[in-house]
Amino acid sequence: MTVMSEMRESRPQTQRLVLAQMMEMIEIARARAIQARQGPFRKTEPIPLFKPLSVQERTAYVRAELEKLSSEFGELSEFARAIGGVLQRMDTSSVLELEEELHALRRRWIDDVAEETGDARELEVEPSARVDAASLLIDSIRRERRKPTPQERRTLHQAYEALAHGARVSLPYKPLPLPGHGVTQTNMSITDPGEGHVLGTSTREDFMRGVYVHVEHLERGHQDRSAVESYRIPSILNVAKVRMHVGGQAPVTSFIGRPLFDSGRFHLDLWKVVHTMAAAASAMFQQGVAECKFAMERMTASQIIEFMRCLRSNVLRNPRTQYLSAAFNLNTPILDDRDGGERRVTGRREIGMLGIELVKAGGFDKVTWDGSADTYPSVPVMEQISHATAVELVHRAHEQGLLTYFSAGFRLPQIAAAVYAGVDGVGIGGAQILRYMDADTGFHGPFQPENIPAILAARDEAARSPLGRAAALLARLDFLSSQRKLTESQERLRFELFEALCRKEVEGLLESATLQAA
Repeated sequence: MTVMSEMRESRPQTQRLVLAQMMEMIEIARARAIQARQGPFRKTEPIPLFKPLSVQERTAYVRAELEKLSSEFGELSEFARAIGGVLQRMDTSSVLELEEELHALRRRWIDDVAEETGDARELEVEPSARVDAASLLIDSIRRERRKPTPQERRTLHQAYEALAHGARVSLPYKPLPLPGHGVTQTNMSITDPGEGHVLGTSTREDFMRGVYVHVEHLERGHQDRSAVESYRIPSILNVAKVRMHVGGQAPVTSFIGRPLFDSGRFHLDLWKVVHTMAAAASAMFQQGVAECKFAMERMTASQIIEFMRCLRSNVLRNPRTQYLSAAFNLNTPILDDRDGGERRVTGRREIGMLGIELVKAGGFDKVTWDGSADTYPSVPVMEQISHATAVELVHRAHEQGLLTYFSAGFRLPQIAAAVYAGVDGVGIGGAQILRYMDADTGFHGPFQPENIPAILAARDEAARSPLGRAAALLARLDFLSSQRKLTESQERLRFELFEALCRKEVEGLLESATLQAA
């Protein structure tokens, strides 16, 4: 069945698509109105949990959102009335007539569609291939730097519906680059619950150069970490949409979260915890996600190792290109009980170093050091540890063959510090730099893709500096050392470069180091 024949034969299905486009238009109009306003951003409601809606429920939702839009933004009252007029004709007009009206309003108020060119029937695809076709279409639109036509936008919404009914992108995904082997050493992990990536991050190729497109739920209001995690698992439907929009341009990564121990007794809960989290990660990996991240909290050191080993054995993935990442909070002490005793590890450096040991023992692929605390937004992690400590953590992990990552509190001034440490990834997003946030409630507003160029420019400038080049070279040497691929002279150079980078005195070594490592 083609798109057009399906539109003729399944009116409820196509009405859902029309309503989905209305919901998207409302969100775009609201975001632009917020961005145009002066003064502090205000939001009293959290991001809602996704749930399936019938045609009637979607209609009621759109009607309620239009009323809110008119009351909050007087300048959008006419827009809301116009959309409401289309909504009133849902049961009396044909779907094609409704879509034509909607696209006319879209051109007038949002201006994010282009004129149709050629025969629109060329875009019709079989349902089984719709998601892949939509992903390729998005890539063409992105490369041509143009707006989608009404028919192309309809194709995207058809693909969203297919994703919601179990379809997935089968096109190749991009894995995480190995240390010292990517287009740049330190990748910016641009983070959002999903919608911001669909409408922002994925819209331009240059937004995804040296980037992980990371999907996680960041909003927690002003709740402390004991009640609500700093980062939480996102909607898998959002992950699927992001993967469709990103295609093979950049690695898509996702957060899973911390284990949920119902009884509080580790070995009683382990069976269910491992299988539940393994199922969640397996579903993510089946969508073409390149990495799933788990928070190592509320466990002792020996329990963390057992949890990782069990989880690793139950996750369905390609272990060569799909990685498991363990996140350690540098402000959360760990009870090290591996030798039968009990030693409480509290210092940030010591927690970070212990994390490397545990990840290696547990068989995961990547170690993450997070600096979030009860304060929100977070104090930048690069201001919580010294340059020498950051370099040492990354160096020790790389020589063990592990990938590395820093997160919490990153703004533009802290990016250079992470680059100088040679870390593989930097978690950056949310209220710090890429989302509006109500200072009173902590709730998030629209995504700000216009800030991505500045983020990448700060990274690239630091990477071009002597410290940035030395850090990238050390990362390459360390990882090659983990593979036993260095000569004796290169090993000596590696140790010298590490010590020089810790002191920030690399100029003398850099030229000879580059020659020897080539």
